[in-house]
Amino acid sequence: MIKKVSERIKNGPVRSDVLGDVLDTLRFRGSVFFRSKLAAPWGMLLEDVQYPRFHIGLKGSFFVGAENKTISVKHMDIIMLPQGEAHWVADQVGNTLTKSEQAADACELGSPLFQQGKITNKLICGQIQYDEGVLHPILDSLPSLLHFSDIKSTDPIWVTVMLIDTMMEKAHMVQSSIIDRLTEVLFLQLLNKYICDNKEVSGFFAALRNRRIHKVLGLIHKDPACQWSLDMLGEQVGMSRATLTRQFKNVLNIPPMTYVTNWRMMKAHHLLRHSSLSLEQIAELVGFSTARTLNKAFLRHYDYTPKELRSKYEHNT
Repeated sequence: MIKKVSERIKNGPVRSDVLGDVLDTLRFRGSVFFRSKLAAPWGMLLEDVQYPRFHIGLKGSFFVGAENKTISVKHMDIIMLPQGEAHWVADQVGNTLTKSEQAADACELGSPLFQQGKITNKLICGQIQYDEGVLHPILDSLPSLLHFSDIKSTDPIWVTVMLIDTMMEKAHMVQSSIIDRLTEVLFLQLLNKYICDNKEVSGFFAALRNRRIHKVLGLIHKDPACQWSLDMLGEQVGMSRATLTRQFKNVLNIPPMTYVTNWRMMKAHHLLRHSSLSLEQIAELVGFSTARTLNKAFLRHYDYTPKELRSKYEHNT
């Protein structure tokens, strides 16, 4: 029988990497969907996909239009749209726009578009996907658009970009396991840069900067199987029930016990999809007394059963 995580917390202080735990559980997966040299005029339209996408300027300047805003992007700039809203990318405002899928397919077939005339731009476009149906406050804590500029050639971010470009040049393709992993690394680097460079952050990132709320999150993440209560969490961080609830809701917009429940459901979803553990074992790991209890809670939370989740992905493999 799997040893309860709650037994291990007694052996030492909380050192849970909360952010890392969230990223691992969400299963962020990176990929590049477009890379090409471009001759003006050119323009692409990208539909709403509800997951992060980014554009990297390897040569020349261009524009990105999103949410009635037009952003000028220079060489060595990176634009990220964390919520994946519909937007356009072009060398000039007002250009005719081609669907990005059509442009990407043309590159894959070896007949890239926008090649007539002098090359003015080189662009890499990527995306970060995560497990469908799994939600966490981190996904709403980023602004709708991030513009990273003034990146130095020696910055680890740009070193990663150059590695991606070099690997793609050698492989003559946009997708490979190495390129995908490098794309994930780039996403984490950009996420870290956003957190470090911005004093005013909100939501989950603000919670990580709040010493006591961060400790509460660490307790929950280190031991989701523990039968946490407001009194137990408050005692660990020296806060009353009322103060803990108020501060937690002010930062994360949900009560502490709702976060506990949501996190248990996320962990259960992750283990059901990505492990061969039985429902009984998963129930023990995430704090449910029986598989039947977990099954009911899972159905209530996701509107489908653990068995239906596993069947869906077994059929897709």
